[in-house]
Amino acid sequence: MNDLEQQIAKLLKEMQEIKSNQKIIAEKIDKMQQVISHIENDIYSNEGYDFEIVCPYCEYEFVIDVDEDRKEVECPECNNIIEIDWSGDFDEEDGCSGHCHGCIGCDDSDEDDDM
Repeated sequence: MNDLEQQIAKLLKEMQEIKSNQKIIAEKIDKMQQVISHIENDIYSNEGYDFEIVCPYCEYEFVIDVDEDRKEVECPECNNIIEIDWSGDFDEEDGCSGHCHGCIGCDDSDEDDDM
């Protein structure tokens, strides 16, 4: 019986170690989940997004807050108006419409062909 009692005591000790390790792992998982939640909040929050603009007229770089209702912004350096397209779509067939303030159009390939 002595051997059986020793084996039972050994198994009980191992079970206690397993329970202790499970508790430590659960605490670490909880901490990791808190960090992940914080990261998700930082990534997906609607606050604090900035949009960097390089003025096409004077090449001054500045930052504005993202506001998709805003269609144009004034360059703080040269005061020219810059049109903003929040969609990110650029129609390859049509190219630049040439309607920007002071713009002569981005596609000047026709001029090169004439020369």
